[in-house]
Amino acid sequence: MIFSNQQKALNCDLKLFFNQTNNLITSYEMMKKIVKIYALASLLLVPFITKSQTLDEAIKHLDAERFTAASKAFNQLAETSPSPQTLFYKGYAILRSPEGLTPESIKTAQSAFEAGNALDKKGDPFNQIGLGMVKLASKDLAGAKVIFEEVKKETKLKNADVLYRIAEAYTLFPGATDAAEAIININLALEKSKTKDNPEYYIVKADAYMLKNEGGEAMNALTNAERVGKKPGKTYERMSRVWLQGRNYREANDALNKGLSADPTHAPIHKYHSSYLQTMGKYKESAESAGNYLKNSDGDNKAKLRYAKLAFVAKDYENVKKVIEEIKGNNPDPYLFRMSGIIDFEEKKPASAIENLTKFIKVAPADESPAIDYGYIGRSYLILPGEGNEKIKNDSLGIVNIEKAIQLGDTTFNYYQDLSSNFIKNKNWAKAALFAEKAALAKKSPNAADFAPAGIYYNAAKMYDKADTYLEKALELYKDAWPTGYALSARNKMAKNATDSTFTANFGAAPTWEKYFALLGDAGKAVPANKRNVVDGLRYLAGWELQVNKNLVKGIANIEELLKYDPENEDAKKMLEAMKGMNGTTTTPPPPPAPIKN
Repeated sequence: MIFSNQQKALNCDLKLFFNQTNNLITSYEMMKKIVKIYALASLLLVPFITKSQTLDEAIKHLDAERFTAASKAFNQLAETSPSPQTLFYKGYAILRSPEGLTPESIKTAQSAFEAGNALDKKGDPFNQIGLGMVKLASKDLAGAKVIFEEVKKETKLKNADVLYRIAEAYTLFPGATDAAEAIININLALEKSKTKDNPEYYIVKADAYMLKNEGGEAMNALTNAERVGKKPGKTYERMSRVWLQGRNYREANDALNKGLSADPTHAPIHKYHSSYLQTMGKYKESAESAGNYLKNSDGDNKAKLRYAKLAFVAKDYENVKKVIEEIKGNNPDPYLFRMSGIIDFEEKKPASAIENLTKFIKVAPADESPAIDYGYIGRSYLILPGEGNEKIKNDSLGIVNIEKAIQLGDTTFNYYQDLSSNFIKNKNWAKAALFAEKAALAKKSPNAADFAPAGIYYNAAKMYDKADTYLEKALELYKDAWPTGYALSARNKMAKNATDSTFTANFGAAPTWEKYFALLGDAGKAVPANKRNVVDGLRYLAGWELQVNKNLVKGIANIEELLKYDPENEDAKKMLEAMKGMNGTTTTPPPPPAPIKN
């Protein structure tokens, strides 16, 4: 993961880096306006209407992830018009902040709910639910349930909005959710609701089903929210999340376009549009959508940080760097170091990448795995400039860090394969082979293409026993689909047994060469790329026919065929002349086998 606990919908690309909810995705459910109708004189209604409109605006800000504007509005309302309603929203907005829950912020929210509850002599059910949310924010699911059940008892299960808020609460806090309870309560809310025209009810129901990974039921709920039609931006945002998480990209695109058309100021729709475009490989357009997210969010440093993370996924590194420079002095978010480090690596600045990623590891949140950071640090060491002992040291540090990334479970890259490729560039065949072997063995079900490189590189390193093992595995799995593999295997056997007089005298690699030619066929023999193998193989088989099988005719035929593909081969010409001058009992020395070449 690049950012902590990111949601799957923002990770609709296979590799790209992320998982569940927090930094990039924030507000799940936003507040529905609670307005009591009082039979008051028109003079008294004027300030209520003004307050209601302001509350609507604050809720819209919260829905649109304009968290700073929302908090400011809610705080102002709580100060100028303190009521159970305004204090509930104040506490709620604190708990929905994308900056993460802290003991201090939870305590502040609790104080707001307690103050709101105290304003009603009988106690306010919504602020009591808020206190239950505080329990959930503190990962106390059992404590929250006690509060919720008491509220339900006191309201006699008659208040649909109370049931809706309880259902919503059960979906809000990762690590303290209860999808089953959320569904029970939201169904009760819909049953008690007379009008059934509140889209938030259906959105909460969809969120509950998504906690169970039941996308079909979630989409049914969102279709009802769409039918109601009061919050199209938020509804289509949720739809796009469901489709993206299920990798239904055509439907996701339709929902995104509807959302962008219905409410272009709804910032989250731009966030998911950016994610969709990134998945489609349209990085320029993805970066533009990330910019639209920033334009329609708060625009402050916190919003810029969220934008930077989104633009980072879109690979808009230039703008990410600009934003990081703008906010790094007054924003302590550790992910700034991670983003800077990875960008440094991508821009071939390994020393700076190592510095920034090391800083991130030191200040990373306790629940954030630094596995990918060790991976990038290791890859950075491998490309650090240096010669001699310095290069050896950097390679060693690269291996150490990459091994640590693997041990911590990072699968972002095929690290062993990368290490193998790195050592191939330096012609360090032993290490290239070692990591090719590790790459193969790290897989649950390695295939022929995994074993073949290990065999090839071990052969190049003159580690013939190991090469033989992996070449044989590869050839078995390729099932005669890799003729060249038999030529390599034959050469490897010849080199492996070069000091074995019995193997040499019996031309022990002959059956492997025969298999090579059987698979290659006449057409394959004529391919220029196969010339070296064809020439050396035919020469070896000529020696085998003459010395082991005592078949001069076949030996001559092999040399004649050799000259067909390499007519200027002087050694072959001399061999052919010598063999034609022989009879069945000749004492003329037989031609030597093909030289061992690797």
